[in-house]
Amino acid sequence: MHDLVIGIDLGTTNSAVATVEDGRPRMIPPRAGGRLTPSTLGVNKAGERVVGVAAQSLGEEHPDSVVWATKRFLGRRYTPELVQEAKALVPYPLVAGPSGDVRVRLAGRVMPVTQVSAMILGELALDAQAHFGRPVTKCVITVPANFDDNQRQATREAASIAGLDVVRLVNEPTAAALAYGLSRGFEGNALVFDLGGGTFDVSILEVKSGVFEVRATGGDPRLGGEDFDQRIVQWLLAQVDDELRHVVSQDAQSLRRLKVAAESAKRELTEKEEASIYVAGLGDHSAPGKRMAELETVLTRSFFETLSEPLSRRCLDVCESVMREAKMDPHAVDVVLLVGGMTRVPLVRRLVADFFGRAPSTDVHPEEAVALGAAVQADELVRQSGQALLLDVAAQSLGVGVMGGRVKRLIPKNTGVPVVARDIFYPGSSGQQEARIPVYQGESEFQDENYKLGEVVLKRLHVAARGEVPLEVVFELSSEAILSVKATDLTSGNMEAVRLEARAGLPQGEAEKLGAEQAHYARSQGVVDAKRAEELFRKLLERGEKLARLLQRSAQENPSPEAQATLGTVQRLLDGGRSALDSGNAAQCATIAKQLTRLLSGRQEPRA
Repeated sequence: MHDLVIGIDLGTTNSAVATVEDGRPRMIPPRAGGRLTPSTLGVNKAGERVVGVAAQSLGEEHPDSVVWATKRFLGRRYTPELVQEAKALVPYPLVAGPSGDVRVRLAGRVMPVTQVSAMILGELALDAQAHFGRPVTKCVITVPANFDDNQRQATREAASIAGLDVVRLVNEPTAAALAYGLSRGFEGNALVFDLGGGTFDVSILEVKSGVFEVRATGGDPRLGGEDFDQRIVQWLLAQVDDELRHVVSQDAQSLRRLKVAAESAKRELTEKEEASIYVAGLGDHSAPGKRMAELETVLTRSFFETLSEPLSRRCLDVCESVMREAKMDPHAVDVVLLVGGMTRVPLVRRLVADFFGRAPSTDVHPEEAVALGAAVQADELVRQSGQALLLDVAAQSLGVGVMGGRVKRLIPKNTGVPVVARDIFYPGSSGQQEARIPVYQGESEFQDENYKLGEVVLKRLHVAARGEVPLEVVFELSSEAILSVKATDLTSGNMEAVRLEARAGLPQGEAEKLGAEQAHYARSQGVVDAKRAEELFRKLLERGEKLARLLQRSAQENPSPEAQATLGTVQRLLDGGRSALDSGNAAQCATIAKQLTRLLSGRQEPRA
């Protein structure tokens, strides 16, 4: 039995997990139902975690007990600027961790955003375990193309806490193109327009003979569905009575209700020309007895488009930039693939069609394409069939800070990865015994306009006059955009290989502690899930036995080889299911359950 490797889309608004079965990528349904898991985490009164739909329900009455859209803060350092950015998006407070990492406060607890992501990933892993009947640890996880090195490392850290082994990180647009290309047999130039809940990515890929080569990529890490929701929230706030407006804008429960109403209206306007909005209980919920307000209004599609058009135009600005970097004309794109729930908005689709001169493709489910593509890549890594080869690029330029506050680029943006780049630098003064080599990410030639990833400290330099001690700096960027840096004093041979420490990771020992807590939760929850799965499987076998009796009667009344074959298939599944139950073989039960479910639902012909 080969190792299972699943594909995971860890999204800002929703997350999903998928696998490849019978040669086709398929979504793994959440145990709570549906096809997607809302990226929402809550802690109830009993101190127990709730994830997804249950957390959203908890948030309706206890908004201080839930957090969402924390992916926007993953792998970032706590700064006053980030706090201000967060206040415009979410009502829950950000808290500085002991190492400068970002944490959130919910239900009186302070929790690292890395742990929030780990809990969501853990829930997806349990969904996969319920689907396969055995634990799954290996996975491919997708990340926004414009995620920097710190955010990618934080994603890996979250997966490690969740007990997952990340085989590879894949850029979300690339994953979406992978799902599209393999499921539709497409060849040509594809542009992936990925507007999700928190980030926006654009990638242009050339697809030919199973090779997916990224020609250019770009994006806006501060643009997504949450921003569109906030435009509606601010419009709703403006309609609250003057004397209550400030109070409502500071009340977490009121803001949560406005956010839910805004998101619901946005979804409704996808299909309708106007949406009725009614929100009750707006006011100061920390002071019982105070007057509460209610809001009733109508939002038309045309006015929503007026509110959100500046955001939509920002999307087109990114498209124009990526087209220039790819040295392509919009009409050279053979297909535009829409990814992310926000691409359902009619304004977005209209702007995309006008810009590229063609209607975008709707062949792949926009909210499932990324997870399905991750599953395709996961399956390819296991089988190594050569059907899909990914050739990605560096999403941002990487360089070294030099004198004068400037940056010397070693790896330009859109360079193919993996890649190794090297250059020679010299200490800035004579007799220098230590060199600090800062590493920057970004497109500006000035250090203060880029993001500092960290620095290499090279000690015990050969002491000499300025310009006489050559220092070789080597950048190695992996296929999943993880950066390692090595600096060598070529005179003495002294070398320092570093793992960049700019990311405010969890303090030593805390990640292990959180991982142990997650493992304990997964074991206990796994027992609960296994009992529930056994009960459901017994009921499924009862339905299968009824089907077998019907088939047997039909075969007696209308004898045929086909009828006998169908009856034989069902009976073999039933015998195998009873045997698996008796032996406690959960994996075999899960396999038979999927086959029986397809038979009972009429989705496929019975097979031996």
